Amino acid sequence: MASLLEILKETVGQEIVIKAPDEMGRSSLRQYALAIGDFNPLYSDREFAQAHGLRDVMAPPTLVCDTWQYVNSDMDDRGDLVGRGPIRDLEGLRAGNEYEFFQPIHPDDVITARWTVKDVYEKTGRTGSLIFQVIETSFYNQSEELLARNIETMFYRSPAPGEES
Repeated sequence: MASLLEILKETVGQEIVIKAPDEMGRSSLRQYALAIGDFNPLYSDREFAQAHGLRDVMAPPTLVCDTWQYVNSDMDDRGDLVGRGPIRDLEGLRAGNEYEFFQPIHPDDVITARWTVKDVYEKTGRTGSLIFQVIETSFYNQSEELLARNIETMFYRSPAPGEES
């Protein structure tokens, strides 16, 4: 039986491409801004946004990275995608994110996300072994313009000898 580290190492270089079935929508942008408590009028007031050089309201920057707005798939009881393949099927915890934002996301944008496993490595500390998986997700609009990039690091605890992985 392959170890968890071996299973995760097999995911390096794998890519999943997810294309949204429709536009982001003005209400999604506004509702996310309200949910995070950010009342910046750039997210809800079209005239204000246009007066500040935007063509329409824009999404709060992390909306595309931290939500599943672009997904057209079933979700499991944990809120994860069903049938995503080996990139994220295992239960892990988020160890960190690095965000880059290149241009605003507008209500009429149709998002395509490209998820790629960039690295898998193991570290041993005082509480045992942890396995880290680095996943890069790049987000594009309908014109294939790069909107944002998220490098997310997940970690998994190696099962103790005799435990199932």
